[in-house]
Amino acid sequence: LLSSLYLSHAVQVSAVEVNTPEEMFVENGTDAKLPCTFTSVEVISSAASVSWSFQPEGAATRISFFYYSNGKSYPGKDIPFKDRITWAGDLNKKDASITISNMQFRDNGTYICDVKNPPDIVVKPGEIRVRVVEK
Repeated sequence: LLSSLYLSHAVQVSAVEVNTPEEMFVENGTDAKLPCTFTSVEVISSAASVSWSFQPEGAATRISFFYYSNGKSYPGKDIPFKDRITWAGDLNKKDASITISNMQFRDNGTYICDVKNPPDIVVKPGEIRVRVVEK
């Protein structure tokens, strides 16, 4: 028992904390920067990555639509965000933000920003509820 107790204290686990605004209002037809910042005690390594997903208003499932790793963006080819996503962050500055151009009413929903920086663990991703409103 003592040896297992000792081991549990020897393992140092740190966590990535992801920060996003809870809610954002965006005018129809405008560009929206979805802010996502994070804290991590680990050095930001080439293994760090960001993934964004979207849960449309009233839907039960999430759509993964953007991935960033090793200095490269991998926007999903799927509708609803085809050709509208731009990386707006800088992992060295602990910023994982993206910009979505030409926001539409169908873009209403929850956007989830998930940051991974091994060996850190992620406690929970950031979630932003976006409401697209009339100009």
